[in-house]
Amino acid sequence: MRNDHIIYKLKDLGTMETVILAGGTGTIGRHLTKLLVSEGFHVIIFSRNPSVNKDSDHIEHLHWDPDTKRINNDAIKRADYIINLAGAGIADKRWTKKRRQELISSRVNSGNLIAEALQQLPNKIKAVISTSAVGWYGADKKPGHAFTENEEQGTDFLSWTCKLWEDSVKPVELLHKRVVIFRLGVVFSKDEGALKELTKSLKFKSATYLGSGKQKMSWIHIDDLCKLYLTAIRNNEIVGIYNAVSSEVLAQQIIIDRIAKQKVGSIYLPIYVPAFLLKFALGQMGEEVLLTSTTASNQKIIDTGFNFKYPFLTEECIKTL
Repeated sequence: MRNDHIIYKLKDLGTMETVILAGGTGTIGRHLTKLLVSEGFHVIIFSRNPSVNKDSDHIEHLHWDPDTKRINNDAIKRADYIINLAGAGIADKRWTKKRRQELISSRVNSGNLIAEALQQLPNKIKAVISTSAVGWYGADKKPGHAFTENEEQGTDFLSWTCKLWEDSVKPVELLHKRVVIFRLGVVFSKDEGALKELTKSLKFKSATYLGSGKQKMSWIHIDDLCKLYLTAIRNNEIVGIYNAVSSEVLAQQIIIDRIAKQKVGSIYLPIYVPAFLLKFALGQMGEEVLLTSTTASNQKIIDTGFNFKYPFLTEECIKTL
């Protein structure tokens, strides 16, 4: 029976396409892995500590370390697609000099390593799908304007980080492989991330607003984001850079109010955290990430035929958060 199982598994892998998820142990990676496996893919997750996760029939965990340029050569040779999710959390800590370098290197080194591996190793990779952020654009320039993908980068730290991040995978294009880059908005998920932090106070019947609460937030539901990555695998017409954001860009206060009214009712205590306090406590990170408006358009990805499950922050959407 054991030998039969091994033979069956090898035959099964021979008919399945394989996707490498680089940095795939976070929230997005976990959700995306489930989707890919359910859609018939074999998933190889690259992480620095693969031993802490268990393999299953269609999921492998393999070691990589972009800082020391260590990568599993056999996985590169076996894979059909690479999705790069690697990067230290932008809003996890105050941006000290050391943290800034970590934010940049964790992104650039991973992109560089993938590009170098594809240049040096025989492979059958059809597409590299990488990640960036709408932070590329910086702050909104004027009311009513939504950033499109062909606009210039901003001038702040996050903009330059995104520029270096995106440039790191550009050499893959010279190998005549399809390269896709998604500029993510804030990812809404019930598990963890920005939204969970913003809505923590709801369990105490209070709603927390950052600064004035009027800053615009481009966001995307995690289900739509994972569907985007899957669509990018399947649709060869998707090439280049796309904003991965929903159709409805909202002020932070409106987002919290909509969620609060559905979760705890119409009576709750509003709490405003002053902008100066956020800047004092979190420095430039607080200003660029928490207090800056960035309005991005999703028209380009819609024009490919992609349909969002949650284009708007409706009651149905909020039920899943």
